[in-house]
Amino acid sequence: MYLQEFFNTNYGEKLNNKFHRQSTTYNAFYLYWREQLYERVMRLFIWEGTDEGKDAIKPKEIEKRLLLKGHCGVTRFSAETANFKADNKLAVMFGSFYGVTEYYDEWTNYTVRCPLYAGQRTIGKDVVVIDNTSIRNSLYPLIHHYASLIAHTEVTLINALVNARDSGGVPIAQTEKQKQSINEYLGKLYNGQYGVVTDLGSLGVEYAGSDRKTGQSIYDIMEIREKLIKSFYSDIGVRSAFEKRNNTVQAEVEADTSLLLLNLADMVHCREVGCEKVNKMFGTNWSVHVAEEIDYGAENQRIQFSTNTEIHNSTEGLGNDGRSENS
Repeated sequence: MYLQEFFNTNYGEKLNNKFHRQSTTYNAFYLYWREQLYERVMRLFIWEGTDEGKDAIKPKEIEKRLLLKGHCGVTRFSAETANFKADNKLAVMFGSFYGVTEYYDEWTNYTVRCPLYAGQRTIGKDVVVIDNTSIRNSLYPLIHHYASLIAHTEVTLINALVNARDSGGVPIAQTEKQKQSINEYLGKLYNGQYGVVTDLGSLGVEYAGSDRKTGQSIYDIMEIREKLIKSFYSDIGVRSAFEKRNNTVQAEVEADTSLLLLNLADMVHCREVGCEKVNKMFGTNWSVHVAEEIDYGAENQRIQFSTNTEIHNSTEGLGNDGRSENS
């Protein structure tokens, strides 16, 4: 098998050991879901015209800075190293504000920085600041919040699966030998292997009166996991595939859609304004829109469906009474 052969290589062995080590702990699940959720929100928007010509900028460089920092600066710079030369090159950079105005959250200047360059710019003159939202909030706190919740859910699911194999209490070892013997037995139990307690002294080991099983069923935990992922998308403004619409009335759908539009529309608007300013200052042809795969709603028609079926259709092709015009 390919993966088995790959993991026999030096690089594959290191990668395999990395994932095996504490792979079912909260820390491992948190790191996994933090990466997953971050990667998913990176696909929300499609940038066009940014990676063309001598001033090409990869869209991911713009989105990374917006999602992590809440804002970024687009400016020209010049720098030279032994292996790289930039001559009045357009780039997107992390930055920070300075230069007071009459408002606490508005400034006149922006300090830009990248691995090759750092400098000061005047907003509207030689730098365009693009915002992630109208109040420049990053999306990382939301990613962290849901990565933590889902990681705890994953750990609970693992515990429910493993502890269902042994409904006994928590073993309390009184000697180091007992501890080693019990650890070996629990390790085999975790891996689905037959195991025995080899230390005769462990026959008198005490068990704390604790039921290690979770009070929730495995199905309930899986449902919580799905709902957390759905809730993450909803907080951004994206309709999730987990939603069941058969028991939802039209008024609820319209209210839900309005909330989704409110969440995502602000992010779209800030990016569109940023594109207009960059095009005007630097003569580019940037544009941005929500990915077509996302059920956003801004371009979608209203949805009509029956409350006793999961199948729903667009109102396109329907008469005033909701019947097909072809029927």
